[in-house]
Amino acid sequence: MSSRRSIAIPVVDGMTLFEIGMPLEALGYDWDRDASPLYDVALHGDLRGVRVHGGSRLVPRRPLAALAEAGTVLVPAIRPDEPANPALVRALRQAAAAGVRMVSLCTGAFALAEAGVLDGHRATTHWRWADLLQRRYPAVDVDARAIYVDDGVLTSAGSAAGLDLCLYLIRTDHGQQAANTIARNLVIAAHRDGDQAQYVAAEPLTEQAHWLDELRTWVHAHLQEDITLERLAGAAAVSPRTLARRFQRDIGTTPMRWVAAERIAIAKRLLETTDLSLDRISHDAGYYSPATFRAGFISDVGVTPGRYRLRFAGRDGPGPTPGPTARRRPR
Repeated sequence: MSSRRSIAIPVVDGMTLFEIGMPLEALGYDWDRDASPLYDVALHGDLRGVRVHGGSRLVPRRPLAALAEAGTVLVPAIRPDEPANPALVRALRQAAAAGVRMVSLCTGAFALAEAGVLDGHRATTHWRWADLLQRRYPAVDVDARAIYVDDGVLTSAGSAAGLDLCLYLIRTDHGQQAANTIARNLVIAAHRDGDQAQYVAAEPLTEQAHWLDELRTWVHAHLQEDITLERLAGAAAVSPRTLARRFQRDIGTTPMRWVAAERIAIAKRLLETTDLSLDRISHDAGYYSPATFRAGFISDVGVTPGRYRLRFAGRDGPGPTPGPTARRRPR
């Protein structure tokens, strides 16, 4: 089998079976018993065994030092809040220097960044860890919205987004028909619309900025009004310049972008938990018109409000059909 079709998955203690199993199944499983798998996928690591999260023990086929011999190295998620395994980092540097195609899933991007592989490249990771990746490795251009990124080095967002990147690899190497076939076997969409902004939890942008609590309460009470920087600063009892500096220091954004994010967070919650009309949600989240709401939502989240509701409201339509056992909530 050619080197181009060989994929090395480095495994070290503490990784999760899910992140390791995704590429094994998507890229190396013999779905068609009359044909060889698309890739020769092998685990690389300590040949004495690797203890993954939950206690299971995996026995790699090849050592980490052999990563440089593969056509592609695909790094599963690692613990981003712990130092990257030194042996893994060394092996990644050697593989990159040898011209191997480098790929990461989820927080595996931290291992590539530690190895210097992502310097000067656009990359993504799980939305929860994107800010940390950018702060720790400023030479990396982190795109927290993307499901996956191909900028010479390939990276994906969190968890199941790794399957999207695996399908992208198949499309790139074997064509759309092959990717569609694997997607059908995995029972997933061959290509997802939108970006990972639609999956970000509606939570405070930072836990450290406790001073935001009172300001957030004020904003939510005045959503239907014109909230300017001056009014926002007045509610915070500081000057507009001081408020802007405080937001940049603690939140890493501007006051008005934060207000826009709060409106989107409220709209998301209403779409998920109510059967209110889109016009009503537009009004309740403080938008001037449904058209403005729709445009802003698509720009921020990557999908329309209606598609977001279908995906996250836990039902197949805008609400249950009234009947003997299902009644609409009063509006």
